[in-house]
Amino acid sequence: MRRDPSRIGMIGAGTIGQAVIRDVTESGIAAIDYIVTARGERPPAAVGSGVAWFTDPQEALSRPVDLVVEAAVPDVLSRFAPAILERSDLCAFSCTAWADRALEAAVRAVTERTGHRCYLPHGAILGLDGLSDGRDLLESVRVTTTKSGRSLGLDADAAGPVFEGTAREACRRFPRNVNVHAAVALAGIGFDRTASRIVAVPGLASMEHRIEVSGPGLAWDIGVTSRSLGGVSGAYAPASATGSVRRIVADRGVAIA
Repeated sequence: MRRDPSRIGMIGAGTIGQAVIRDVTESGIAAIDYIVTARGERPPAAVGSGVAWFTDPQEALSRPVDLVVEAAVPDVLSRFAPAILERSDLCAFSCTAWADRALEAAVRAVTERTGHRCYLPHGAILGLDGLSDGRDLLESVRVTTTKSGRSLGLDADAAGPVFEGTAREACRRFPRNVNVHAAVALAGIGFDRTASRIVAVPGLASMEHRIEVSGPGLAWDIGVTSRSLGGVSGAYAPASATGSVRRIVADRGVAIA
């Protein structure tokens, strides 16, 4: 018997949020209960009546939902992730927030106590399952991201390496641009052992991520290139986001494991 659709709360209605809202609404796999938007964001056209609207996440947290999907900014998770997980599951796309040791510890503690789950979506990259499965074998992990200076929040003519260090420091320096690095670190050998490199190329129309992994008897080199959508997201990210939410909600039939 098919279960009733889950009720979802959405935080964020930018490129990723709009894609998730549209897919959930049009497919009917779940019901959108509320949407939290930043001031000035336009409500997604796909949403019909009956959806509550907020500009402050705090106002929405008392509403009973099964899953909260965050597609906003890392600060939202820093402020509200533990409170969300007290009441529901959480799918968080702003992975750089987890570079804060205290927040990661708080999230792990509340999930262990409540049984709610905090999902790590793979976002703009591939291969998190392999990193997670093989983490005890891995000796080194290096992530290189190449974007235009404008996409990185730098001068348009910025060129060459603009950062080299740990994934934890990369998340602090570029919190809206290195979710890939955070996801790789969480799935693999951690924020302090994962090496990060960020390169600026003037006028680059794509976003490129390369993950180099080595360990005893293994070596992986994963590259992903996606056309920029004009902000911090590439063309693949919306499809990846909707796929992640579908897998979380539609836990029936044949599933990827």
